[in-house]
Amino acid sequence: MRPTSARILSRRVKQLDAADDLTTTDAALRHFTSVMTSWTEPEMAALAGGPAILAPSETEEADEMADDCRLLDRLRRDEESLVRGPLDRGRQHWIGTSPHTLVPDRRPALDPDRFTVPGEHPGPPSTKPFHLGLFTSTARRDGPGMWRIYLDLGSSLHPRPWQTWHLPVTAPAAVLEINGAGDWAAFVGRYPLVHGDDVHPDWAGVARDYAGVHMTLRAIVAVQGFRIPVRDGLAAAPFWDIESVLWLRWCFAAPRLVEVTP
Repeated sequence: MRPTSARILSRRVKQLDAADDLTTTDAALRHFTSVMTSWTEPEMAALAGGPAILAPSETEEADEMADDCRLLDRLRRDEESLVRGPLDRGRQHWIGTSPHTLVPDRRPALDPDRFTVPGEHPGPPSTKPFHLGLFTSTARRDGPGMWRIYLDLGSSLHPRPWQTWHLPVTAPAAVLEINGAGDWAAFVGRYPLVHGDDVHPDWAGVARDYAGVHMTLRAIVAVQGFRIPVRDGLAAAPFWDIESVLWLRWCFAAPRLVEVTP
């Protein structure tokens, strides 16, 4: 691995492993969220002296460095589905925030008509689109999931009240697991949408094959902020921060309100 990429990943893993008194899963997930949300695009560019790039041959090494992260290993023992998958379909939480939608609804973000116009892509290209679909995160066995932790850490974009809903996933829903840098590169390469100098995921194409895409903690550690060469150019750098699923179809049983945070 090139010195720049190795240095960035080494620094990231050291930050994740710096807190050694994380006796609870909640504390470990909060530390993970705090560290990874600090790895923004300007931070990555400053460390790399420009766009941070992982060569295709380096993705396996990036995944191996994520496997050496003690924090991920500690979390895996308690919540393996968050760290490496597969998705736990019975523990998906969606959080509505004010002034946005407080109640989960299949329309308009999950309207199938958004994906039926030939050659037309729904909204601007993005590695993590907020103009379509619906995001959930996996609830811990003893508490809320990482979206709630992210909100607890503070975000002016998501004022209260918050409404947390349990969304049981129906069994036939096909979910694509992204479990590392290699998986992300293969995903973008399979569903390319070229926009300027970047290759983004073609979410319309993804929606034809999958109901949702699950980004695990291992993948986030390995790939966040890195551009990876794919067949059509350089894949745009993803910044997912936390374990979550982007749903492109409505495939849930009746939602159940879990908590209201005024």
